[in-house]
Amino acid sequence: MQFSLATLFAAALFIIGAFAAPIERRTTAVSNVKCTSKTALDFHSTNVAILSICGGIAGKIEKCGGNPTSTTGVSGTSKFTINPVDSGATINISKGRWEQGIKAVAAICGADIPFTATFAGGASTGDVNVSLESV
Repeated sequence: MQFSLATLFAAALFIIGAFAAPIERRTTAVSNVKCTSKTALDFHSTNVAILSICGGIAGKIEKCGGNPTSTTGVSGTSKFTINPVDSGATINISKGRWEQGIKAVAAICGADIPFTATFAGGASTGDVNVSLESV
């Protein structure tokens, strides 16, 4: 019994590890990263603001709907602003791409640190400029 449990555990770790994206790959999702403060914002406020973009992307919602030309996500002390790089483009960033960009910036600046960056894709044409600031 112990051998089979150990084997199952090892197999589970192998499978999980196979799907985890390495940090190097995540950071290619962003460019022009500038950490604009050394002081981290409130963890809870930032997490709620992450899910508040595009009128809310929590739960089963998988992407920014409505094709806005700009959007913000605000909660407590944290405010995200997203604008397309290309003039006339609209925002259609998926939840996965958004979270990947947030993780990539956190790998560079640290979690909940204010920043400006460009996320690859996320607009009807081209990339999106993203900022996190204190409010």
